Parts: sequence; structure tokens; C-alpha cells
Amino acid sequence: MRTVTRRLLPLLFALYVVNFLDRANIGVAALAMNADLRLTATAYGTAAGIFFVGYVLFQVPAAVALGRFGARRWLSGVVIAWGICSACTALVTDAHGLYLARFALGLTEAGFFPGVVAYLAAWFPEAQRTRALALFLVAIPVSNIVGLPASGLLVEHFGIFGLSGWQSMFLIEAAPALVLGAAALRLLPDTPREAAWLTPAQRTALEAHLDQNPPTPGAGRTTLGRAAHFGLVNAGLGFALYALQFFLPQATTALFPDAGASAVSALAALPYAVAAVAMLAWSRHGDRTGSRTYLLTVPMAAAALAAALAALSHLPGLGLAALAVTVAGSLAAVPVLWSRCTAVLSGPRAATALAGVNTVGSLAGFAGPSLTGLLTETTGGYQAAYALIACILTASLATALRLPSPSPEHAPPQTPVHTPS
Repeated sequence: MRTVTRRLLPLLFALYVVNFLDRANIGVAALAMNADLRLTATAYGTAAGIFFVGYVLFQVPAAVALGRFGARRWLSGVVIAWGICSACTALVTDAHGLYLARFALGLTEAGFFPGVVAYLAAWFPEAQRTRALALFLVAIPVSNIVGLPASGLLVEHFGIFGLSGWQSMFLIEAAPALVLGAAALRLLPDTPREAAWLTPAQRTALEAHLDQNPPTPGAGRTTLGRAAHFGLVNAGLGFALYALQFFLPQATTALFPDAGASAVSALAALPYAVAAVAMLAWSRHGDRTGSRTYLLTVPMAAAALAAALAALSHLPGLGLAALAVTVAGSLAAVPVLWSRCTAVLSGPRAATALAGVNTVGSLAGFAGPSLTGLLTETTGGYQAAYALIACILTASLATALRLPSPSPEHAPPQTPVHTPS
């Protein structure tokens, strides 16, 4: 498992850092782009959220394509395609062009995340999966820790080819996707049996370990119901995370109105630094204690309470701290949810079922920024949006209390997990 972790996770981590950066850098671009394109808060929220319309439409077809073409070729093609679409965002001149660019980006990114979740399930036994997912998903806060300040500097101080800072930012930050997409074609084997860097004995041992958790038999209707249940929980988390993701730089500007774009971007990265620590620590605890409901519900409860505090507070420091806990709690719950999801929704149709779960979350990803923009424009502040986030997280928490668990006969042995230093 140490060998698998060293060989696969660094590249998958880097891919997701770039994936999330190219998806979310519009939040920093908005500090200058909205004025250049004459976007209202509602129009910007629609542009940020319409990404998920394309994302939803192509989720299940992308999962089918993953099974047909194999993870290596499919993920490589997806990465290169989204890099091209992200770069094209630099060329938009009005709201409708931005809507189209974001829709296309959603289409191309649709096959990546559920594909990687299914891919990791094919390589990591259930006892090690929460940690593996956390090491992959920690790319979300890392992308923001690095990407928000870097994007702020590009928007405020940099321009190439006569383009503005925000246009240059889209071009520059799209380039790594093209390089990493080519690398994925060479470095990601489809299955353990194809991994030349494993010895024959290691391949046999890994396959035997994976076979200890065979797919749980069940009717298609049962699988559909379970996927819908997981999807509802994922929707609550997605609503909160993307509502904050796309508006956090602007919300931070509202808290600290005298700060420039670079300072605002650095402050907006702080919640994700807290989240990175929380995700790794909580997943480590989860792999030691096994699949327990509180591992999912405790961080969700903390996020809901913090969002309510953000809605009630008018102190800048307290407001930013509350937003940090909201982001950290929501993100800490994500790898726990997906680990449990891959344990319950296993089998030959796992990629399609996981894509369905992600689709429901993506619909909430569209609603989050869209409603945040509408509420912000209507009320003149972010408190109403924070209150809505708290309500959505609370409803999602109530749903999480009744999530299905893996069958006892398929419960994995709790073995220690080692990761490379």
C-alpha cells in the first residue's frame, strides 16, 4: 500500500489541485472581471453555478466512458479538455460568453471526480480508503491555499499579450492541465495487474486484499435508493462548499473593505488552511475507528453551527473564523461520506452509481452560488446566504443520521495505514 500511495496519489492530488483551481478561480477573477463585463451579483452567481449544469448533464455518460476506455486514457483526455476550456474563459466579452465558457468547462470536468473515486476504490481496500480519499481531497483546500493568493497577484499585477490581469490568470492557470493530462496518460495504470512498478508478489497480495471486500449483492432498485440517500447528503455539503467557494473573496472584501485584491485573496485562503489540517486529522481518526456515523455528523454539525454564527456576527474577525469552521467542517465530512459511499455502492456499476451521487451534489453546486448571488443582491449583504447555508447543512445532517452502512460480513479488517513521509 505504501508503493501504491507513492505512485498514484501525488499525480491524482496534483490533477485535483489544478482541477479545482480551474473551476474556482472565477471567484478571484470576479474582483475585476465583474466590472469589466458589467455583471450583477445575480449574473455572476449564475455564471459560477452554470458550470454544474454541464457537469450534471455529462456525469453518467462520463462514467460509462470511463468503463469503456479505461481510467488512464479517459482521465488524460478529460484533463486536457478542461484545460482548453478554462483557457478559453479569458476570451469572453460579456455575460453570455461567460455562461457558455463555464457550461463547457463543466462538461469537460464531469468525468474527473467520480472517475477518480471509482479508480481509488479499485486500488485501496476499504480500511485504507478514507485516508486515500482524504489525501486526494485535501487538494481542495491546498488548491485554495496556493491558488487564491496566486490568482489575486495575477489579477492585480499581471498581464500578458495585452490582456487584463483576470484574463491572463485564466490562461496561465490552464497551462498545468495540459502538461499533467499528458503525464496521466503515461503514469496511471488502469488496474493493479497492469502496474509495472508492483512486483508479482505485490500484485497478488493487493488483489487478495481487495477481494476481502467483495461487492455487496443487492437489487438495482436498492442500489438506486442508496445512491439517492447518499446524494442528498452530498447535496447539502456541495451547496455549502460551492456557495462559499465562489463568493468567499467577495465576502472577505465585505468584511475587510480596505484590503486590495492580493490581501483579500490571502485572507480568503485562511479557511482552507484550517480545512486541510481538519481533513487529514479527521480522516486519520476515521481509519482508526472504522465506519461510524459520528465521523460524518460531527463535522457537519460544526459546519452548520458555524454558518449560523457567521449569519449573526457583524465582527470581521469572528465572521472570518466562523466561515473557516464552516469550510473545514464541510470538507472534513467529504472523504468520510465518499469512503462510506464506495463501501455501500460497490460492484460492476459502482462508477455509474457514484456518478449519480455526484450528480445530486452538483445540482446543489449550481443552486449554492446562484442563490447566494440572488440573496446578496436582494439584501445587500451575505448574512441571509449564511443563514440559508446553516439550514441546508442541518437538513443534510438529519439525512446523514440514516445513511446505510456496509453489511457486517463485508466490513474490512482495521489495519494500520502508512503513508510516505
